[in-house]
Amino acid sequence: MSPAPQRAQFDFVRLAAEEPSSLYFEQFLRDGYGAWPTSYQRRFPGLSTWLGVSGLKRSLQRLANAPDDWRVLLANRSLSLVRLAARCQFRVCRNVLATDLSWPTYQHAIERQAARTDTRVTTVPLRAAILQRGWTVDDVVNDLAEAFVARRCDGLFLPAVDHLGIRLPIRLIVEAIQRRSELRFVLIDAAQAFCHVPLDDCLAVADFVVAGSHKWLGAYLPTGIGLFGHRRSRELIEHSVKRLRTSGRLSDPLLHFTEQIETDEMDGHSETANLATLFTCAGAVCDQQVRPTRSLASAAEWPLSGLNLPESLREWRPLTPCPAMQSRIVLLEAADSPTRPASADLVRQRWLKEGLVITGYDDGCVRVSRPLPPAERNDALTAGGVL
Repeated sequence: MSPAPQRAQFDFVRLAAEEPSSLYFEQFLRDGYGAWPTSYQRRFPGLSTWLGVSGLKRSLQRLANAPDDWRVLLANRSLSLVRLAARCQFRVCRNVLATDLSWPTYQHAIERQAARTDTRVTTVPLRAAILQRGWTVDDVVNDLAEAFVARRCDGLFLPAVDHLGIRLPIRLIVEAIQRRSELRFVLIDAAQAFCHVPLDDCLAVADFVVAGSHKWLGAYLPTGIGLFGHRRSRELIEHSVKRLRTSGRLSDPLLHFTEQIETDEMDGHSETANLATLFTCAGAVCDQQVRPTRSLASAAEWPLSGLNLPESLREWRPLTPCPAMQSRIVLLEAADSPTRPASADLVRQRWLKEGLVITGYDDGCVRVSRPLPPAERNDALTAGGVL
């Protein structure tokens, strides 16, 4: 959690405790911190990064480097946005190509929507070929393009960066498919990519991009972020959002609330939404704008030696894709030995003894997210006002 979200969360809790029914609160939500009386601004300075719902959306749009005419949706859960996007995707697609790199929860949501609409999801295995057989970008692009044509697909669901660190060449994949076949809807999971790697290639070819605030953005509390604006699908998505909102069928309370407050169409009967995530998200965006996190341009910028593993953990070796598909997420596997941990809990405990928190897996692998270099972390703290 970066510094500004910490301050925003602290002062929002104070606001809720001291002014639970303030007459100024709705105006504050809609128009931002500047709409408050000066006395409130002095009492709750940690909320100064709040620019209102529309202001937060514009800030996220700029942070993602999305086109000016693209729309932003905010939800309590990114899964709600995946479900929304899947509804739109299967209105125009009959067979969506996915891979085994998908986050399982998102994959299941796509498959359930396909089952409800009598359509299909075709899943192509990639992970073993990339991590164990050394596939290059060309190998991945050609394999997916050939599978798309051979399986008669018309839609695409891919992660920009998967949860084990593989960075897919999204634009190259889409362009290769479009040279051979018709592609009707592209849904991109950018949860592990937003504020980690540039999204330009995703935004250039995607119909809907799903991201979140609690990972690389640094807000800690989760806020689902959806971006859309492709000419071929914008009207379809906007119509779906409006239809669900006006019918009261938007399942995510925050998505329902933020769409209502932005359009001044409050019905007074929406489900109670957790608003704290909005303020931590706004704070994290502010920190990123003050001192932008350097997006990964080349794997060479983040040498594996930067992990500085202690001697007791040197038996773990990186299991990495080709340089063009690497990210700041690293997967390490334990060398075969009689002492190789058998369970994820034992793996985590072994690393924790060395003061390192990791994600462990039952096969003896661990996942490490490489942080910024120390000098850049210090710059971030200084910019956030902590030092």
